[in-house]
Amino acid sequence: MALDQLLTRLEICTDGPGFTPLNHQLNQLIRDAGLSHGVIHLTCLHTSCSLTINENADPRVLKDLAAWMDAVVPQDGFGPADADGRRRRYLHDDEGDDDMPAHIRTALTTQTMSLSVVEGQLLLGTWQAVYLWEHRASPHRRRLSCHLIGDLPNRATPMDQSPATERSSTAAMLQRRNASKLNDLVQARHVPEAWAEDGGIDTDVDLLIDRLHEISDQPQ
Repeated sequence: MALDQLLTRLEICTDGPGFTPLNHQLNQLIRDAGLSHGVIHLTCLHTSCSLTINENADPRVLKDLAAWMDAVVPQDGFGPADADGRRRRYLHDDEGDDDMPAHIRTALTTQTMSLSVVEGQLLLGTWQAVYLWEHRASPHRRRLSCHLIGDLPNRATPMDQSPATERSSTAAMLQRRNASKLNDLVQARHVPEAWAEDGGIDTDVDLLIDRLHEISDQPQ
């Protein structure tokens, strides 16, 4: 028997740094799709948050995890100390001191996982829960790709993100940028000496400006 597939998404609004439980939303998605037995593969579509399976009963476990991560990767914009005991500031800080630390925290954790579905719900241990772990210092709206594989009698149409929604998401992302820093960087690109120093190679600022032009040219 051929297996059906459904690719859809969940949107999760976080309250800032910490853990957002996903068991209820994922099980509801599985029920809505009519998946009785199969697999659900999750992909976090961001570089500053991650997925984890951990304790669902004692909240002190999550507090200890957060404290451990704060100690290993502080959100102050500085990296680990060098041989002289000095900490170098991260180069990437366009969105604030927590920007690069959030990327490092994501690299240390995971952004994908595959889970078995049995009798219409996630196959998890008694004390297990799936969490989205927010690594940024402020609330964010996160997207989670959900790929369901199995017998899907109620297969729905995969979610289609319209161009208007893409523009809205891009605008929201740009609003979170450090405006003054981006402005300084953009202004620097207009200085001939600055262009000559890097040999005319496109930087992330150049690519951002090009993308802004593309967005502005798209029909409303």
